[in-house]
This record gives sequence, C-alpha cells and structure tokens, in this order.
Amino acid sequence: MNNKISAKQAGFLVVTCILATVDVFIPSEVAQRAGRDAWLSVLIAVVIGYSMFRLTLMLCSLFPNHTLAGFNRLLLGKYLGGVVTMIYILAFLVISTIALVEFAIIIPTAFKPGSSIYLWDFTLLLPALYVASLGISIPARMNELLLPLGLLILLIVVVFNIPYINLKEYLPVLANGYLPPLVGAYTMGGKLGHSLLYFVIFPLIEHKDKLIALGNKLTPLLILALWAGTLAIAIFGPALTGMMIFPALEMIRNIDIGFITRLDALMMMVWYMGFLIFIAAFSYGAAVLTRDLFNLKGYRLVLWFYGLVILVIANFRIINVPLIRTMFLNPLSSMVYILALVIPLLLLIVAKLRGYPKEVGES
Repeated sequence: MNNKISAKQAGFLVVTCILATVDVFIPSEVAQRAGRDAWLSVLIAVVIGYSMFRLTLMLCSLFPNHTLAGFNRLLLGKYLGGVVTMIYILAFLVISTIALVEFAIIIPTAFKPGSSIYLWDFTLLLPALYVASLGISIPARMNELLLPLGLLILLIVVVFNIPYINLKEYLPVLANGYLPPLVGAYTMGGKLGHSLLYFVIFPLIEHKDKLIALGNKLTPLLILALWAGTLAIAIFGPALTGMMIFPALEMIRNIDIGFITRLDALMMMVWYMGFLIFIAAFSYGAAVLTRDLFNLKGYRLVLWFYGLVILVIANFRIINVPLIRTMFLNPLSSMVYILALVIPLLLLIVAKLRGYPKEVGES
C-alpha cells in the first residue's frame, strides 16, 4: 500500500490535530485568563505556533528521509539519540491518552449523562487504531474531506449566531494590561505546537517544498477558526464564557432560528471525527518512532500494544472536568513547548555545528 501523502494532506492533518482539541476547554480557559482580550491571545498564540511549525520544518528538511528517531541517532549518537526519541514516544502516548480522556469525559458530561466512560473509550480508540494501522495515508485522506466539512459547520454556527454577537464585549482593549492576553496565549500556544507530527510523517510527504507556502495559506484560516471560538465572549460576555465548560457547544445550543435549533449532534460529530483523526495520528507517530528506534520490521503490533497502554492509563482513574482543566492545560502546553520548540532548537544547533545537511545524513 502506498503510504505517501501530499503536502496538502499533511498540512490539513496538522490543522485538524490543532482544532480537534483547542475548541473544547481552551476558549473558556482563555476567557478566564485574558477576558475581553482573548482575540489578542489568539494572534499571539498563532505567532508562537507558526514559529514552532517553521522550526520543525527547518530541522526535518535537513534529514528529509529520516523520522525523528533516525536523525536523533545521527546527531546525538545511538544512546543519547535513543533517549530523546523515547521522550517523544512517551509524549505522543501521553498526548493520545489525554485526548481519549477528554473525549470520554465530554460525551457523558455534555451529551449522554450517565453513559459509561469505558464505552466511549472503545468507541473512539478502536476505530482510531484500526485507521492508523492502515498507514498514515488513510487518516490523511479521510481528513482531507472532514476538515472542510468541519470548517463549514463552524461557519454555519458563526453565521447563525450573528444576531446575538455584541462586539462591544471586546472593549476596552487591554483594559487589564498586557499580561492577561499573554497568559491566555501561553495556554493556547501549546495546543498549536502539534506540528511536531511532522517529525514522523515528513519522509512520507510528497513535494515537501510546498509545505511552507501551504502553511502560510492555512495560518490565516487557523486564526479565523480560533477567533470563531472567541465569539462566545461577544455572545455571552467574558465572565459567563469563563464559567462555561464547553463554550463552543453553548454557541451551537444558542442557535434558535425557526426549525433550526438544538444542533448538538453537529458538534458531537465534529468532535468525534476530530478526536479520531488526532488519536490515529499520534498513536501512529508513537508506533513508527518505536519501529525506527529499534529497527523493527513493522509498527502494527506496537501500535495495538500502545492502544492497550493508552486504554489502561486513560481508565486508571476516573477524571472529572475540573481536574482535566487544572492538570492537562498549562502542564500539557509546557510539555509541547519543550517538544516543539526547545528540543528542536537544540537539535538544529547541533545539526548546524556538525555541518548538516550532508550526504551521509540523507542516506
């Protein structure tokens, strides 16, 4: 099976991984931290995310035929490179587990009260692992259709909420100074660092030279999508938005135009497909990095084993929404900054000092 993907599919995949989780708890958290200036937090966060994207591509471009496991070995040696790769493998598993926990808590909380968390774990994890076992090209192709559909639904939600939008809720700008939007941007910026997925899929991308131009086109679209999430502030006010669990869902429930009302199923569908693509991509990443680290023949057995690990950890303890918001947001953002900014920058410096790119690095 041809596991190659186009630059467009790769870009769409990363955007979906960003949007899949950023519109769940982040809008209310940013509203709490930045208040009326949440829209400024979006701009700052996107600048941070774009910087991580360009840094990732700079590093990957030095070793176009290697995943992270391969060029870590070239730059740092067998043992230290292996340790760094193991850090990323564990991080990919943690990120996948958090996504599964988030989804399994969201559905019983917002849509099906009283339903089993374990049921939703299996409903999401098994299809995600199966899709990932077919190669990254399968979720990438699925996502090529799903992302435009999700953005269309987002546009519909915004349009139907126009009568309720009060832009004065964004004023006055910087009423509490510069710190609140910076704090909000820090939380959101970590969610925009999922471009680290390129460390796994870069060797499979055709026409890699198109990635930067594509990223430049997708960045304004990402800004608009994230701004759409902050519209909850213009509809409900910053204080109420900050107290909401799922502002995006409340925006959908706010629609009441004739027969068009209570469109919860749309949000449930968008979240389900987004989380499925997300977990498929990052569990695939963990399995492929393990394959390359230990020179295994395939990744599928590792993938299903990691699926079991994700399931066990996700159900080790029943976690509620406040605990997720406290433990997973800023700590997760900090972890992503280390993985997508600090370590890649150090690796890039080492690569330059060692004279890469050079032919031995491409073999």
